[in-house]
Amino acid sequence: MIRDAESVSVLCVDDEPGFADLTATYLERYDDQFAVTTATSGPAGLRTLMETDFDCIVSDYEMPEMDGLAFLEAVRADHPDLPFVLFTGEGSESVASDAISAGVSAYVQKGAGTSHYRTLARRVRNAVELVRANARAEEAQTRARVILESSPDAINVTVDGRFVYANPAAVDLLGADSEAELLGRDAFEFVAPEDEAGTEEAISRLERDGAVSQSRRLARTLDGETVPVEGTARPIVWDGEDGVVAIFRRRSEREEREYERTRYAAAFAGAMDAIVVADDEGRYIDANQSACDLFGVSRAELLDRHIGDFATEDFAFGDAWSSFHTAGEDRGVFSLVRPDGERRIVEYAATQDVVPGEHLSVLRDVTERARLEERRQADHEALEQMHRIVADRDEPLDAKVEQLLELGTDYLGVPYGFLTRITDETQTVVASVGDHELLQPNESGPLSKAYCRKTVVDDELVSVQHAAAEGWADDPAYERFELGCYIGAKVVVEGDLYGTFCFAGTDPRAESFSHGEEAFVELLARWVAYELERRRNTEALQSQTERLAEFASVVSHDLRNPLSVATGYLDLAREEGDPEQFDRVETALDRMERIIDDLLYLARENEQIRDTEPVELDDAVEQTWQTVVDADAAATLSTAGDLGTVVADRNRLYQLLENLFRNALDHVGDDVHVRVVATADGFAVEDDGPGVPAEKRDEVFEQGYTTHQEGTGFGLSIVEQIADGHGWSVAVTEAEMGGARFEVTGVARPE
Repeated sequence: MIRDAESVSVLCVDDEPGFADLTATYLERYDDQFAVTTATSGPAGLRTLMETDFDCIVSDYEMPEMDGLAFLEAVRADHPDLPFVLFTGEGSESVASDAISAGVSAYVQKGAGTSHYRTLARRVRNAVELVRANARAEEAQTRARVILESSPDAINVTVDGRFVYANPAAVDLLGADSEAELLGRDAFEFVAPEDEAGTEEAISRLERDGAVSQSRRLARTLDGETVPVEGTARPIVWDGEDGVVAIFRRRSEREEREYERTRYAAAFAGAMDAIVVADDEGRYIDANQSACDLFGVSRAELLDRHIGDFATEDFAFGDAWSSFHTAGEDRGVFSLVRPDGERRIVEYAATQDVVPGEHLSVLRDVTERARLEERRQADHEALEQMHRIVADRDEPLDAKVEQLLELGTDYLGVPYGFLTRITDETQTVVASVGDHELLQPNESGPLSKAYCRKTVVDDELVSVQHAAAEGWADDPAYERFELGCYIGAKVVVEGDLYGTFCFAGTDPRAESFSHGEEAFVELLARWVAYELERRRNTEALQSQTERLAEFASVVSHDLRNPLSVATGYLDLAREEGDPEQFDRVETALDRMERIIDDLLYLARENEQIRDTEPVELDDAVEQTWQTVVDADAAATLSTAGDLGTVVADRNRLYQLLENLFRNALDHVGDDVHVRVVATADGFAVEDDGPGVPAEKRDEVFEQGYTTHQEGTGFGLSIVEQIADGHGWSVAVTEAEMGGARFEVTGVARPE
């Protein structure tokens, strides 16, 4: 029994009456809530305890009839939880140990002075408060259990997901015979399968956030029945372990219907998909906000409208409605026409008689998806068509380019397509489709007034959706061509800019060029660049083939002549023994050697000159002349002043001069006079021969051209090739002496 919390009744037992009274006095002095009764022996104390209830006993140890420990044992027989403080003058450790083992609440040793009375009062108060606290806790636990056991709501506690407590209401709701049948079971055994995911998520959220969770669930009883319940759950500590207490109750049929109605209304109103309900005549009688957004009207404007009001003109509503009623459901895709004329592509799933006479349809706007699919299909078809065009080996490049331009205009939905060539800041249309008068083949104009200038400057493809809106209105290109949209890519051949491959239209585009369209134009431009490069290489290869054929002809013809001459003179030498015949054989063989050297050099046509150095032109002229003209020859050489220094490949320069000198000797004779002069940007070699007729001056540099029977026909061609290799130019004119003058220009001189 818990006595008045404001007072503490104490029984003080000591065989010395005066000491017992003194102890009582000090206790009441130190704590005014104490009321102390005294007894002078253990038996007397037991009799008093039988007559009166006390909150605590204070007892001496050394007493004649019954010592303190014997008294404690007697008290514990009837009062096992009554606080008992041993207050003794004996201070041995053995006494203290025996007292603690016997179950005393506290042990206080008597001493001199009065401080030990204060200690005694504190120990008494602590012992009493501890007992009272335990009593209160036990009483609260008892009341809680009574409440739990009598609660009409089902209450269960789980630790680590398993039942550790279930009240009678929970036992009954879950179909068990007793609490014991539930204890230790996994809580998920009592969750309906369709609710397991939601329950698991709710528990995870509860453990993470620690907040009260409210929910509606479907419970499953031991015999498998599904029971709709609602309740709350929260984390608790149960016997020192983290757990969850759940309080739930069965929902009534009326509550269940109301809940389903509320949930349906929320789902209907908040659904992202459009939901409409039509009556038997096909008129809308309900619609959510998403449906209003899809149809482009308010709810008031949508209700009582007929399904056919939003269909295309060719939609056979009667047949579709009849089929729907026969099948009971339908799904598919149709075109919805909004009042503003915009057409949307809609997927639908329709169910008949969700309630009698009311038919539910769920609609989803798939316009963008349909457009993407159309775009993907168009991309695929365009790539296939492009492959067919470029793979046709029978079509020439020009025809393929025109077909690709037509393909591009169809694919991009623009009227103009054109391939341009850009040289010296001028743009020239090479090929085109469309009727724009300035975008026809061979039309040219300054690059600064063309859209293509941006294409050339930028590393990436350039596209313009709406020229005026994008700042082109005052641009010279817009003023000249009046193009509302444009897309173009550079055409680069062997690392050099060739031109652009472009498409355009007079009107702006409704949408910007897509990444797929840009990639397609880039692909076309790269293919054209590749084909132009291939054609250039093919032409170079063909030229080389023709040159080799020409070499073969020369070898078979020009070498046969001196060879025949040499053979003939050898025969004469055998018959006549004349040494002059051998000289003639040597001359024929020298000519053959020169032909072979020239052919070998020309076989390396277009070889670039890479190693140049300053070369004294006077020295080069003098040394080359000595190698060409015999010492006893009548031919003479003169120079006009100091010829200066040029930057050249020394060996190639010598070869150029040698061929010019030999040309003079071959066409004028052994008494020719040759003069070399310096010019403003090069030098000239001239002779006093008959010269070259004006009408023949373009032919003299062609391979095989010669007017002298001893010539090879390659000397001047080699001269031109060496000049080209240095970046020089060579031309033939009339000399002051009346003969031929070969001018070499563009020659660099050291700074």
